[in-house]
Order: sequence, then C-alpha cells, then structure tokens
Amino acid sequence: MEGSPPNVDGIRDLVADSVRRLPAWNYRVCADNRRVWEPAHGQDARQHVHELHLPPGPAVLERITRAVLDAPFPEKADSWGVWLITGWAPDSYAIVCRVHHALQDAAGAMAGLAASMIPGLELPLTVPPDAEPPLHLATTARLMARTLPPLLWPTARWTPAQQGAGSTRTLHFTTCDTSRLRALTHAAVASLNQIYLAVTAGALRNWTPQDWTGRHTGPLHAFVPVESRPPGHTMVTLGNHLVALRAQLHCAEADPRRRLDLMRSSTDPRLAHISQQRAALRALPRVAGFTMRCLLNRRRTALLMSNVHLGEGLTINAHCVRQVVSLPPLLFGHPLSIALTTYEGQATVCFTSDRSQPDPSVLPQLWHDALEELESAYAVA
Repeated sequence: MEGSPPNVDGIRDLVADSVRRLPAWNYRVCADNRRVWEPAHGQDARQHVHELHLPPGPAVLERITRAVLDAPFPEKADSWGVWLITGWAPDSYAIVCRVHHALQDAAGAMAGLAASMIPGLELPLTVPPDAEPPLHLATTARLMARTLPPLLWPTARWTPAQQGAGSTRTLHFTTCDTSRLRALTHAAVASLNQIYLAVTAGALRNWTPQDWTGRHTGPLHAFVPVESRPPGHTMVTLGNHLVALRAQLHCAEADPRRRLDLMRSSTDPRLAHISQQRAALRALPRVAGFTMRCLLNRRRTALLMSNVHLGEGLTINAHCVRQVVSLPPLLFGHPLSIALTTYEGQATVCFTSDRSQPDPSVLPQLWHDALEELESAYAVA
C-alpha cells in the first residue's frame, strides 16, 4: 500500500476485534499434527500481530518474503499471523498474512484479511450441511479407478530435482496485464489456468533445455490446487477447501500450441469431478492425508503451481491495495513452486526456490519469453 503506515497497535486492535467476527481464526491446528482443529480458548489475538522493520534497499518484495517466511509462529499465537512491514520508504508499507494451510487455504485467508478491515461484518464458520455435494458411490468409485493408478507413475527426471537444496529460499516474480492472458484464452479456447500452465511449461523447457531438447521423455507433473467450495459457501471458513489436478507439463514438446493441446485433458476440471472429490474427502478424511503424500511425493510430482484470483478493490487501513502476491511454499523437497495471482487487471507470477543451479533468477524473463511465444503461435497481438 501507499500512504502513511498505520501504528502496529492500531492493527492489533483491529485484528482483535476481527477475530470475534471471523470464527476460523478462533481455532488452531492440533499440536500432534493430525491436522485436526481445536478451539484456541483464551488466545490473545493481539499476539498474532507482528511488526517488521525493513531497511531501505533493492528487492523489497524478496526481502519481505524471506524475513516473514523464515519467522516462526510464536508458541501462544500459532496457526496464523499478520505482519506489518514498514521502513523501506516513508510512504509505503505492506501487510503479510500467513495461515497454516490446514486451517485455511489461500483464498480463505485473503478473504479473512479483507473482511477484518470491514468493521461490523460477521462471517459464518461453515455452511449448512445441505449445501455440501452428496457422495455418489458409483461415480466416486469410477473416479478413483481412473485417477489413483496414474499417481503411481513417476514424473519426468529434470535437473533441479537432482541438485541439493540450499539453506536459503528465494523469490522472484514478474507481472503482466491480465488482458494478455485473457486474449489467449479466447484465441486458444482455453481457460486462464491452462494458459498459465502452458506458458510456464515453455519457461521450464528453456530453464533446463538439456532435459528436453532432442529427448523423448514424459511430462513434468504439477500439483494444481482447485477450488471446491459449493455454491453459497462463504470464503472465510475453517479448513482447506482445495482439491487436486495433476497437470501434465509437456516440456519436451517444442511447439507451444502442441504443448497446450497435450495438457488440456489433465487440466479439465470437468474430468476431475471436483464435487465428488470434495464429497469423498469429507466422507473419508483420513484418505486425504494418504492421497496428499502419494500425490506430492517428488518422484511423482515435480512442483506445486497455484492460481489465486482476488478480484479488485481491496483496502487496508483505508488505503487501496496496489498489488497482491501469493507466496507459494516449497513442499516435500520440491525444487520449485509457482503461484499466479490476478488482481485488478494485473497478473503476478512468483517463483519460490531453494536451488542455486539452475539459476531461478532467470525464470521471470523466461516466463515472459514463453508468453510471447504462445501469443505469436496464436497470432495474438
């Protein structure tokens, strides 16, 4: 945000008032890591608000990210936190919201942060059970028979997975007008998510060309979270409401149009039967943990790629939010994770990595090059 930074005590007062109106923030993830929620009785919401002073210098977003992602949750303020970041300029500040993914997913956390800035707004914890999709056993059985065996197939071998992880995570990002992605969705008759994945496949192809050029190899598999909330389900609710697509990135394919076409079937949400995935995971919650470990094992999934759409018009402390960035975590030893955030006509793509070879700092330019390549392939100006 641009404007005079608020006092951290004012943010603490605001969050303390908000917690009474945001029931999900009155819970914590159990300490035994069973991913079961428990009420956080007696918590002081003000302890969940932290302040970080960032000295002037370059790469502000990268430095904010490194400082906040490496900061542990305090023992008495676990599972979620809000950071006020100031110092690098007199008329700018940032707000960072971190939430345990089992407590809330990214869309829920952002909706909670936005709702906390609207005094008097009260939001429910859940929705009535009749809003949930019913479990159809026959449909679910067919879905599992089709989707579970491919989880055992290994993903392609690529150089980043063979390199040792470093001690420091880095974040690099790039932006473009969302209108460019929208123009491609019309020209290619594809979803925005498919365009994002196809462009990223082109960037990854050029990031490690030795893995793909002149070789016959299978695709990289990316874990792509997909929204599963049924109609009428409020965003600011307890829990992770994402199900999975296992997208195939055909980096060995030189033709950008062909890369997109090969990926379509693995990224079609209609074939994923999202409502039945949701119903099955709610009926068999312990299966979810097993499926997640199997799906995200780095032998089967190369990286996490998320896509968060946040609309427009967010305000913090009466100041308009100029840019929103999702900070994707590194999971299960993956060398890279990528997040696309669209907000007010701007698309921001972030790359988180803990590898130094190949150099992740070149990924933003490679992503732009791949975007231009796909635009040229479809004759999009």
